[in-house]
Amino acid sequence: MKSITALALCILVPAGIANADQIFKATLTGDQEVPPVDTVASGRAKFRVSDDLSKVEFTLTVNDGTRVIMSHIHCGPPGVNGPVVVWLAGQRNEGWDIDGEWVSNITFTDANVIEPSCGTTVADIVANMQAGNTYANVHTVAHPGGEIRGLIQATLDCGGDPAK
Repeated sequence: MKSITALALCILVPAGIANADQIFKATLTGDQEVPPVDTVASGRAKFRVSDDLSKVEFTLTVNDGTRVIMSHIHCGPPGVNGPVVVWLAGQRNEGWDIDGEWVSNITFTDANVIEPSCGTTVADIVANMQAGNTYANVHTVAHPGGEIRGLIQATLDCGGDPAK
């Protein structure tokens, strides 16, 4: 209930008083994959939604990632594998070894929504983020279906740098 109240305050605060952008975060681990993956890799993603719901700026960090090939937002609740709706990074079949910030200062818009299961606009994707129906996923050569995954959730942070 506390996070819903805080999110409501973030949405209702006039832009002239404070940054009213919505912030979402995901903590990515192997145990959230379906089925779970035993891995030392971990990660985090932060998404800042513009107050007019027209774009989302994001940062993606992967720690101890070996031969990482791509990353996406998927439409699906915890425990369910869902389709890719927005690409976050990749694709490189050989993979990269990543230990730290992988991508930052990247923005997606309606034009980047590639599959309609969560809707066709940023506003639709954000509504699904609020409902707990999206997750960030990082895929590797060893685990092409996904090595680390995290539910995208609203935070108490109403703005600021998406990298923090």
